[in-house]
Amino acid sequence: MRLRCIFLKSIQLLLIGFLFYSYAMFQGGAVSYTLFYAVSFILLYLVLVMMYPVQHMTASIMTNRNEIEAGERLSVSVEVKRRWPLPFVFMTVTLPLPETVAYRFNGTQTFLSGTRVPQQQALSRTVLLGLNRQVTVNVDLDHLPRGKHQFERVEVAIEDGFLFSKKVTECETHHAVYSYPVMIEKKTKSTTLLVDNVTKVLYPYLQRREDMAGVREYVMGDKISQIDWKKSSKQSELFTKQFDPKPKKQMLFLLDTGGDVIENEWALTVLYHLITLFDRDKQTYRVNLTAFRQQFLYSSMPVKQKKQKLAELHLDDYDADCWIWKKSTMLIVISSQQPKSISKDIFYQLKKQRGTLILTSEKVSEENITGIHVHHLAPTTILGGDVYDK
Repeated sequence: MRLRCIFLKSIQLLLIGFLFYSYAMFQGGAVSYTLFYAVSFILLYLVLVMMYPVQHMTASIMTNRNEIEAGERLSVSVEVKRRWPLPFVFMTVTLPLPETVAYRFNGTQTFLSGTRVPQQQALSRTVLLGLNRQVTVNVDLDHLPRGKHQFERVEVAIEDGFLFSKKVTECETHHAVYSYPVMIEKKTKSTTLLVDNVTKVLYPYLQRREDMAGVREYVMGDKISQIDWKKSSKQSELFTKQFDPKPKKQMLFLLDTGGDVIENEWALTVLYHLITLFDRDKQTYRVNLTAFRQQFLYSSMPVKQKKQKLAELHLDDYDADCWIWKKSTMLIVISSQQPKSISKDIFYQLKKQRGTLILTSEKVSEENITGIHVHHLAPTTILGGDVYDK
C-alpha cells in the first residue's frame, strides 16, 4: 500500500510537471518559463517531502516530575531528532496516552461526585520546521489518576505546506511516571475519630507482652523493680525475676474491593492514609495484597517502594479466593463492598481475631454485625461529616 501510494503521487507530480513544461514550450515567453521554473521548485520540494526518511527519526520523553500525587498536573516534553534538516514542513507530534490514563481524577471531588470524566487518549501539537534538527514539543496532562503510567511510543508526522503528501512514523520510548494515591491532608473530626478508635482497639496488641519464666541471683545493675522480694525475704539473698518475652502481634491490613471503580479507589485511599499515619508513629504492620496476585507489603519497606506498589496495584484483578492468611495478627479489613457481599472467610477471620471492619461505601445496608468492630468511612464522612460506629 505504501509503495502504491508513492507510485501514484509520483505519477501526479510528473503529470503536473509535464503540463507546465508543455505550456512553456508552446506558449513561449519569459512569463511562461518563469511560471514553469517556479512550479519546478515546488515539485522538487514535494518530491523531497515525499521521499524524506522519517524512519530515521528518534523521540524521547521527559517530564518535570517522575513521581506525583493523583490529581496533579504533569508537564511532558517530547524531543524529536532528525538527521536531515528539511525546512518549511509541518511536523505533528502525537503522544498516545497509556491505558492507565483512561479518565480524569479531580482529587477528592471525584470521590464526592462518584463520577468519572473520560480523558482524551492522545495529545497532538503541530509546528512549522526550519533548519533545526531537534524539535521539542511541550504538553500538559491534568488530573492524572493513580497508577504507573508508561509512555511507550510517540507518533511523528511530516507534511508539506500544500497537504500533498504525509509521512508518519512511530518512535519507541521508555518513560514511566508514578502517580501515588491521594493523601487526605484535611484534618477533619472524622479522621481523628477513626484513628483514635482503631488505635484504641489495637492498643493491647501494640504493647510488648512478657511472662515471668523464673528467677536468678541478683547481678549488679539489675532494676529494683525486677527483684523478687517475696523469694528474697525467704532466703538471705536477692533474686531477680526472669521474663520470657513474647513477640507482639502485627497489624494486618486487608483491602477488600468489589464496588465500582471510584469506591475501590476510595478504599485504597483510606488504606494509604492509615498506613501513612502508622509509618509516622513507627508502628509495625503488614498489608495483605495476595488477592491482587501481589506480595505482602511490610512496614519495614522503604516508603518509596510502598508507594510504588500501591500505585501499580490493579484493583480490578481482585480475587477473594486467593487470600493467604497469616497467624498472630490483628486484622483490619477495609472494604468497598456491602456487608452481605463480603467473603465469609473474611468475616470468619474478623470474628476469630475480633478485628476491625472499615466500610468505605457511601451507602451501607443496615445489618447487625456482631463480634467485630465496625466503622463506616464514606467520602462524605471523612471529607465533611462525622464518623459513626455500629
